[in-house]
Amino acid sequence: MSAHTLQLMIVLTVLSFIGNNMNRPDKEKQHYYCEYCGKKFPDVRQLTSATCPRHPDGSNKGHHKLYEGSEKQEYTCKYCGKKFPSIQVMTGGQCVNHPKGTNKGPHAPAL
Repeated sequence: MSAHTLQLMIVLTVLSFIGNNMNRPDKEKQHYYCEYCGKKFPDVRQLTSATCPRHPDGSNKGHHKLYEGSEKQEYTCKYCGKKFPSIQVMTGGQCVNHPKGTNKGPHAPAL
């Protein structure tokens, strides 16, 4: 498959997704969350273009990162297994099992 054909397939897939989302009622529209701070955005473009107050490099020193998991009733930290009602609540606390050391980094959502 040529690179041009692959690019065309990707564009068509994205356009199809956008078209399908536009026809959905507001209650069913998908939300996009930042993995670092849990803030909710209506689309990926807005999420990735804004700076994140909980970015690992420092407050507002990098952009939000798309959480690629599904929307859930509760989220589990991938380091310690503790459960939280939202990504925003989860990332606000320090994790005892963080790879950088005890309480040296925030909880992180498992997919």
